[in-house]
Amino acid sequence: MNNVERIVRLVLLALIALSAIALALTFFGGKDAAPTGGKTPRAPSGSAVTLTVGAVRAEPASLIQTIRLNGDVSSKSKISLFADTAGKLVSYEAGIGSEVRRGGIVARVDPSRPGAPYAVSPVRSTIDGTVIDLPYTVGETVSTSSPVAVVGTLKDLQLITHVPEKYISILRTGLSASVSLVSWPGEVFPAVVTMVSPVVDTASRTVEIRLDVTDASGRLRHGMFAVIVLVTREVHDTIVVPKTAVRTYNQQNVVYVIDEDGIARRTVVETGLSNDTEIQLVAGVSFGDLVVASGAVSDGSPVRVAGGEKRK
Repeated sequence: MNNVERIVRLVLLALIALSAIALALTFFGGKDAAPTGGKTPRAPSGSAVTLTVGAVRAEPASLIQTIRLNGDVSSKSKISLFADTAGKLVSYEAGIGSEVRRGGIVARVDPSRPGAPYAVSPVRSTIDGTVIDLPYTVGETVSTSSPVAVVGTLKDLQLITHVPEKYISILRTGLSASVSLVSWPGEVFPAVVTMVSPVVDTASRTVEIRLDVTDASGRLRHGMFAVIVLVTREVHDTIVVPKTAVRTYNQQNVVYVIDEDGIARRTVVETGLSNDTEIQLVAGVSFGDLVVASGAVSDGSPVRVAGGEKRK
């Protein structure tokens, strides 16, 4: 055997040895070796993950449904004053906020025409009150159907607002409301609906309503802007939960009730009144039930209530 043959034989033996070592590592790599197929081992059965959720206890509560509206403070007793003849408005004898007596002159109108001079005609107030609007500018032409001025009594004020037509079925006198004024931030004044217009405005598709404000202590002023929260319906001693608690499953409203073993159980419910944040449950849940209010959960999931249950 020459030297070349010896070298070839040694190389072959080395390759055979390396192959044997690689094969041994593949089959006997120990506990840390990856299973065949590259699949990750499954967790032992019965080891479901406990989910953390927020929950509320179903206890007797009240729910109020409201509408938020914008309105204006206005005099209950106000009249528009008209000129006896058409012509040019030559002067206002009183300014906005001025008190006038019945028969007092508020404005003057000149009915003269080129070549036909006439005496200036006064516009007189027909009531005792305060001038609350002067819609024209001196020099403008007014007609006998144009209100030259508006006079009202400021001791008797009301709120006027307009409600969308879709709420007409629930509008009635006696509804309560709370009123906020920009001029008095942080304060809320109670009010009650005293008039609901019998007609719908065809341009705005709204219904005019008027409200009396109580406990304002003389702080209302004609023309003030008001934010009105009108109470349309309210229920008491019922089950109320956050809207986030009610979900949809197979086109049904459901909630998840936590049983005594800490398991979330899907429950079909019937809902009732609702507002921006809460909803009434009228069937499917009983007083005392613990209802999941937030968190991802499914039927049969073990759950833990974060921070303890919240009460309505």
